[in-house]
Amino acid sequence: MDTSAIGGWVASAFISKLVEKAEDVVDLFDYRVLQAQAEDKGRVNSVASALAGSPSSSRTTNTTASTITSSSSGSTAKQSVRALKRFFFCDEDIDELISVVHMFVDIDSHMQTFLKLVELEDSRPVQAVQWRTTTSMPGSKKFFGRVNEETHLKKLLVQKNDESSKPYDVISVVGIGGVGKTALVRRVYNHFHANTCHFDLAVWLHVSDIFDVGRLTKEMALSDTLSMSADLNSLSSLDQAQRILGDKLKGRRTLIVLDDVWNELSSQSENLCKPLHLAYKGSKVIVTTRSKNVASINGATEIMHLHGLEDEDYWGYFSECAFGDANPSEYPQLENIGRQVVRKLAGSPLAAKTVGGSLKLKLEENHWRAVSGSKLWQIEQKEDDIISALWLSYEHLPDHLKQCFVYFALFPKKYNFHGDVLVQMWRAHGFLSMEAPDEIAYGYIHDLLQLSFIEKVANQEDQYVVHDLLHDFAESISNGELFQIEDDFHTLPPFGSLPFLRTLKIRHLTTVESVDAGFYGNAAVAFPSLEELLFEGMNQWKGWSGIECNQQAFPRLRDICIQNCTQLMGPLPLPSFNRMQISVSDLTSEKIISCESENKADVSTSYPVQLSLDRLGILFGCLPTSSLATIHMLDISSYYLEAFNKDQVEWLQQLTSLKELRFTDCL
Repeated sequence: MDTSAIGGWVASAFISKLVEKAEDVVDLFDYRVLQAQAEDKGRVNSVASALAGSPSSSRTTNTTASTITSSSSGSTAKQSVRALKRFFFCDEDIDELISVVHMFVDIDSHMQTFLKLVELEDSRPVQAVQWRTTTSMPGSKKFFGRVNEETHLKKLLVQKNDESSKPYDVISVVGIGGVGKTALVRRVYNHFHANTCHFDLAVWLHVSDIFDVGRLTKEMALSDTLSMSADLNSLSSLDQAQRILGDKLKGRRTLIVLDDVWNELSSQSENLCKPLHLAYKGSKVIVTTRSKNVASINGATEIMHLHGLEDEDYWGYFSECAFGDANPSEYPQLENIGRQVVRKLAGSPLAAKTVGGSLKLKLEENHWRAVSGSKLWQIEQKEDDIISALWLSYEHLPDHLKQCFVYFALFPKKYNFHGDVLVQMWRAHGFLSMEAPDEIAYGYIHDLLQLSFIEKVANQEDQYVVHDLLHDFAESISNGELFQIEDDFHTLPPFGSLPFLRTLKIRHLTTVESVDAGFYGNAAVAFPSLEELLFEGMNQWKGWSGIECNQQAFPRLRDICIQNCTQLMGPLPLPSFNRMQISVSDLTSEKIISCESENKADVSTSYPVQLSLDRLGILFGCLPTSSLATIHMLDISSYYLEAFNKDQVEWLQQLTSLKELRFTDCL
């Protein structure tokens, strides 16, 4: 049996959906509790007394979660809570809960078999992935750009560090996967390898994610410029191998490259470098890595941060990858398309190789336009292409940081995140506990910074941005659960057919005039998992038509927000929800966000659906008359509201279930 297939099954959306169902049942219980609390607080004590054996037990069965504190302590209180939970659930609710529990039990029955297979898989000897293994041999492609970086690195290698007590210095080159760290260091290494007047010995070691001190020590000692007095492969003792290497390094100025380092344990790096203490003063160690933590360990005297190639240098490299031996000037239309593509690739040589290789297959305009219109992750990839390279970085992320990183896919490229706001968003989505202190929250940001997944925005305090390629990668691994569209759509795709889409943000589609039935797709239930829906900046959007009569839609929707859609008029074709709360603010978009109650125990936060609008004018036509009875809270913030007209008063009178009405900043 294929363990990878089983692993895929375990990590599949099926389990995710089960967890969501279980959360729904728990949320429903919380809602029932708060509903009862809001409807009849006065009956709580009487029911608590009834459950505790009081004569008042015949009076009522209405109660709330307040019983937990108002009833007697100890086992009686626990019995009361259990009984109250049963009162709140109808038979349909209980059946749903039982169904979810049975499915989890079924999964559990298969877990022991799965874990045994995984254990067998993990027991296999780990081998290096061949395409990742690097050597010092130069490739066939021309080297483009990096003149300043190359000059600086050469200067660092020849300069003396008289202040250091060690005979060697460590220079770290850090950057995201595919940015060209290895290529730059290889070029400089070969310069000194060919000119032996400065270094007596030059050794290239590909480290990878398995930092095997024994293997690396033997590879250093087996360098072709060292004659061996013993068969190192036969030595089982690291101590013996290091002593042999140390003897060979005595009096030699040495250059060692440690390429593709992931290990963050300084003790292992120090252990590897012990023989270098016998080398001649002026020896150098170059470390290439994607992690700023790795770059800083073992007393690095210099850290070089490598970014994408400059424009013309990058175009030169991209042209070679995309046109091969053909002359770009002979294909002016393709050159124009190619220059548009280049702007999306953030100067990454590996991305140029990936996309250029795809374009090179056909030097035809239709093919090039098709590739140009695709996301990076939609282009066919080989195992040594850019997405595979970025996937390695993602695999090294701790689990709690993976979901925080994927969340960036919801936002546009080059979006600046303020640290405080980012932490609040992570908390709201459950990636961070509400009780977690800010030190832990900012630790998440720090870790993503150190691992090169985000960067600090220049000259901006506490603001961060995701590299364009990593943003593309976040989209590729979101598994359809997160989606945003902006700028380049004229009609909306059938997003309702995506079964696991949880959040959809649609921004700045200035050419879309209508949203029709095609938006929902052909599934019997449209948007079955969608919880959050945003429309923003759609200036030409005038109408939103309903779904097909035999369809259901938005069964899990919790938040819908419409901002800066100035021509949209109601009614909005929303399904009939059991409970709604509506917030309207024509002050600022921030006001809409802040309208949510800050009191987590407030009953208003428990309602399943929140509708947020930024125009008072759309409020009175946003819902059909049949849905007005579902509105339980209405919050209006407006500088322009002085009084309601007759039609608006009549509309308000139809809100027969309204529990709370707020007016803020109104004249």
